[in-house]
Amino acid sequence: MSSISILPQTPVEILNRSSAARAKSTFGAPSFAIYTLGCKVNQADSHQIAQMLQRSGFRQVAFREAADLYVIDTCTVTAEADRKSRKAAARAQRNNPDALVAVTGCAASYAEDQFRKAAPGALVLGNTRKFELPELAIAKLREGADWNKRYAQLREQTGSEPIPTSTRERGVIKVQDGCNHHCAFCIIPIVRGTSVQKTRETILAEAHQMLKQGAREIILTGVSLGDWGREANHKNERGRNAALCDLLREVAELEELHQLRVSSLDPSDVDEEFLQTVANHPKICPQIHLALQSGSASTLRRMRRRYTPQLFLKWAKRWREIRPDGGLTTDVIVGFPGETDEEFEDSMEMARQARFSHIHVFPYSPREGTAAAEFSDMVNPAIQKKRVAQLIALGNQLSNDFATQFVGKVLSVLVEKSSDGGAEGLIPQYVRTRIIDGKNLHSGDIVKVRIRETRGEELLGLLEN
Repeated sequence: MSSISILPQTPVEILNRSSAARAKSTFGAPSFAIYTLGCKVNQADSHQIAQMLQRSGFRQVAFREAADLYVIDTCTVTAEADRKSRKAAARAQRNNPDALVAVTGCAASYAEDQFRKAAPGALVLGNTRKFELPELAIAKLREGADWNKRYAQLREQTGSEPIPTSTRERGVIKVQDGCNHHCAFCIIPIVRGTSVQKTRETILAEAHQMLKQGAREIILTGVSLGDWGREANHKNERGRNAALCDLLREVAELEELHQLRVSSLDPSDVDEEFLQTVANHPKICPQIHLALQSGSASTLRRMRRRYTPQLFLKWAKRWREIRPDGGLTTDVIVGFPGETDEEFEDSMEMARQARFSHIHVFPYSPREGTAAAEFSDMVNPAIQKKRVAQLIALGNQLSNDFATQFVGKVLSVLVEKSSDGGAEGLIPQYVRTRIIDGKNLHSGDIVKVRIRETRGEELLGLLEN
């Protein structure tokens, strides 16, 4: 696989030129902290950047600590995501005014000037240059930044970046990036570019490396995951997701893997084989994420989505038939331009019929450069706020209803963190679970837990001996 070259001087050599830097780098190596906003694709990107920095000689510290380099991997899916991204950049600057702040991700691609105001002197790199960050940060630290562009060629060759990374509990593999579908509200095709994909061989190699590093769960993700293997699917009589399903099964069969999780799929890309594969393979988590966005046919047309409410409900009900205990999560945009009370009620009714296990609710905010930003019939903010509250309340109720079925059962939990108050993690169905007597557990442990009760969307249980 391709690799990104590192400048001849090491970070330690560079920072040792500065007495202030030497004072900060008490362990002999420069430090970095990373803060990630947004989706699993961004999480995968952040993992890649962190490992690249570590291989370049940096040591990682918590974001709240003083560091030589702060990395903010941003999100711009909503105005609120933009605000949080800018706030993180400003906070990093306050943590250590002498540090280099590097801002990357979708918001950096979309609103570079805003970050230069929030953190003057920041290194701002959009998605097309994200994986140049370690090299450019080193160059910036020695005041001789090399601004050549390697990533565009690398992305074209490999479908993404070259270095897989993981934590002890899970590894995230970005099998596809970019999007060719220009939904009216979405800035992602602009900030991430057209659809590209990794090869099957690259994905399997990354999975092997993650498992060797100790990952227990692997997540396959992409901006438009249904695009993966599309060319091969056209030659296959099995259906539109034949190649993707083959990939899922091949990764799931890796001996060291405990479980595989699949990221979001566009509802128009769902087929019977995909549902059956996720529902019935013993190592694939029985949870799917289908982004509804709206339950109204007229709103979906204005959004330029590629499916109807009827098609969405068809697959939601089929999933419930195949796997009644399977997680079904979704995204819904509230207050899209022109949304009437009746159209909003269509979304509420769709949520009730689909019986979602969790709903991510997003108030619509215009993104400059998208078609919807030019629409004139924006929803009154007060009305939008009221509708958001209504849908969140319904989502909480549906989540609790879904979680209730697990009370009294013994479930497998992948531990993410622990403290004196116990441990917490996720069951395969993607429900957060608190282990009351789990204070001695560690990240990456997989344990059996008997569920005693629900607390909102959360499960509470005790270790099963």
